[in-house]
Amino acid sequence: MPDYEKMYFELFNAVTSAIATLEDAQKMCEEIYIETGDHGKIILLESQNKEHNEPNKDS
Repeated sequence: MPDYEKMYFELFNAVTSAIATLEDAQKMCEEIYIETGDHGKIILLESQNKEHNEPNKDS
């Protein structure tokens, strides 16, 4: 008979480790983003997207 408890804990530990790895990578990317201080490009892209999604006021 399979050892379901052992299988469960193996899977649980692997999933927990994967989540921690992803969280660490996200934090690192957030720190890099903050350190670069070059946020204007993103704001510009956001404002361009808003312009394209607004209804045409001339019509």
